[in-house]
Amino acid sequence: MKFAENSTQSAEYLRQAIPLMVKYNIPPNPLNYALWYTYVSNKIPNLNYKIDQTLDTYGTCPTLLGEQLFREHVISDEITESEEAQNQIIALTNTLNTQVDHAAKHTSDFGSVLEDSLRGLSETDNDDQEITSIINRLAANTASISESTTLFQKQIADAQAEIVSLKKELQKTKQDARVDPLTGLFNRRVFDSELEQIIGAPKHAEATLIMIDIDHFKKFNDEYGHLMGDKVLQYFGKLLKTECQKPTLPVRFGGEEFAILMVGKHKNDGAELAENLRQKIQAIRIKQKKSGKVISSITASFGISQRLPEETAEQMVDRADKALYHAKASGRNQVKIAS
Repeated sequence: MKFAENSTQSAEYLRQAIPLMVKYNIPPNPLNYALWYTYVSNKIPNLNYKIDQTLDTYGTCPTLLGEQLFREHVISDEITESEEAQNQIIALTNTLNTQVDHAAKHTSDFGSVLEDSLRGLSETDNDDQEITSIINRLAANTASISESTTLFQKQIADAQAEIVSLKKELQKTKQDARVDPLTGLFNRRVFDSELEQIIGAPKHAEATLIMIDIDHFKKFNDEYGHLMGDKVLQYFGKLLKTECQKPTLPVRFGGEEFAILMVGKHKNDGAELAENLRQKIQAIRIKQKKSGKVISSITASFGISQRLPEETAEQMVDRADKALYHAKASGRNQVKIAS
């Protein structure tokens, strides 16, 4: 979608969007500004319908659902997330640098003219020392301005390089704070934040949590080494990414434990997904690289809880954990649902 409103209309849309974002506890970030700007403009009826449905169900718009709606209805072919906004500051310094280049050229040209004029005066019989003195001072000032401009150019170039470097560092820091580096999945911090939003939704809003634990993983690590164990975790991450489509959120909970948050899904949906994952995991065969010999198979146990009215995030996790413990106590490689 492209925004073609004039500044007055744009300001009015933003004025309407911000109170709604505050009312529904929407995080103030560029993506949400664009989403709610589009909502109040009422230019995409299907988007408004889906947002209204989400608000009726959850009393807010959970982050993952908001991202999904943004990608489906708002984002254009030319813009990827908020890269354009992030690049504006670099474009600004590029423009400033160009302007300084022009100023430097004009200063240099002016200096050349004065030097030529001074040379012409010195070659004549003009004895007007006052005029010569004035021109000498102008030439000296021009040289000083030229030096200052050159220094300023260098400072702008240094600042520009620093901005690019800081932008890269900021992006990496944000990514590191949210993503587990080994598996590429979101981490516990993201899980906690998303679960709190789910718990804060109206009582009738459905949500399901799946807790997953790799069976006998410590024994596997002790027998085959941590490098092989890391490969198993990486495969787990890849499998969960493939099987869990947004807004379903897979995360690395910690160690060999993973979790999946399913917004708007019943526990039966969770059981279906868990069983699908269980079968694919047990089909994994770990082979020695040199000999090709199968050295071990991998299985996992699953515990599922569906959100209950009035329960806290901790209680929902605890019920899923107890179901997971039940799966392990029953022989592992099983899916159990909390009562």
